[in-house]
Amino acid sequence: MAHVEAAEKLPESGNGHGHSHSHGSSGKRLIVMLTMTFLFFIVELVFGYFSHSMALIADSFHMLSDVMALGIAYGCMRIATRDTKKNTFGWVRAEVLGALVNGVFLLALCFTIFIESVTRIVEPEMIKEPRNVLIVGVIGLIINLIGMCMFHGHAHGHAHGHEPPATIEGEASHLIASHQDRAMVLAEMDSPDDIVVPTAPKKQQSGHSGQLNMRGVFLHVLSDAIGSVIVIATALVSWLVPGYDELKLYMDPGLSLFMVCLMVFTTFPLVRETALILLQTTPKYVEVEAIKQKLLKMDGIEAVHEFHVWRLVGERIIATVHIRFRSLRDYLDSAEDIRTLFHENSIHSATIQPEFEEMGAASGCTFTCLPKNCNLSDVKCCKELSNTETDTKSDHHSTELTP
Repeated sequence: MAHVEAAEKLPESGNGHGHSHSHGSSGKRLIVMLTMTFLFFIVELVFGYFSHSMALIADSFHMLSDVMALGIAYGCMRIATRDTKKNTFGWVRAEVLGALVNGVFLLALCFTIFIESVTRIVEPEMIKEPRNVLIVGVIGLIINLIGMCMFHGHAHGHAHGHEPPATIEGEASHLIASHQDRAMVLAEMDSPDDIVVPTAPKKQQSGHSGQLNMRGVFLHVLSDAIGSVIVIATALVSWLVPGYDELKLYMDPGLSLFMVCLMVFTTFPLVRETALILLQTTPKYVEVEAIKQKLLKMDGIEAVHEFHVWRLVGERIIATVHIRFRSLRDYLDSAEDIRTLFHENSIHSATIQPEFEEMGAASGCTFTCLPKNCNLSDVKCCKELSNTETDTKSDHHSTELTP
């Protein structure tokens, strides 16, 4: 019976420190932006009540929604870095969840603006006190431009769901640095008692998930900046341009509808990407069937089943698979080729359950549910031999390959 031994944990690379520094920098930016937005909310609310401007009061509550969005982003970022014994993958998906919440929140806000704009078109109203509206609009634009400068790098550094991480410089460097320190040791062995598998690192890094989170924040700030430009434009026209009453009545709701279309176009991909990650879908660029066929062409491999591929966060791909070999020696000889194949297909963490023909696994799966005691065999267990009991425990071995 082969013995699986955990190797000592290798020292963490400097990449982890750099990523921690990036989180700290993002946190400071969020706090600064949250503080400025909250203070501007107070100013806008007070100024709106004193000047009897419903436009300013309505926009102040829009700013309050941004305060909530920034708070959600910051809270999720802090949670993602916590160590936990309960969750084996840590809280790395907290930032993905935060990005999804912010994206849905922004779409809901777009729907609200759409309804208000349509109402204003049906029942148009002239802007009152355009000078005050202009002043507040300029202040809001300045704050939002500062926010866009702070979050611009995070928003455009993200990887798209249809691109392999090898084409994204930041994600690729993170993966290379991470896995160089966790390279698996598979040397020539005189006996099967020397299989060495490294333990997984205790602390998961959240690279791409953090970029999704900050991308959601950037979209909120961008929507505010566009809104401020619209406020400034309509206020200037109402204040300085005589006549053109029809234009003044419909300019504000018309530009607001344009902003809604633009924000839905930019926000929906974020919502879709984060939702697909949480649903554990397979990335488009990972061709599961093609990988399976390449595995079957390798010497010593008889069958491949229960092959599952999903994303933990962003482009960090995880796979599990049952592979039947003719013998234990075939497994040892094929391990490095399997690892290379997964690595070439952007799968950097794969758990393989080897099964051996010479030990009684003539067909199907050696690790099946007990037919009398399991009520979930159709859901959780290997289905190919669901009615066959395993002969001995020595037939089944699990190991983890981390390219």
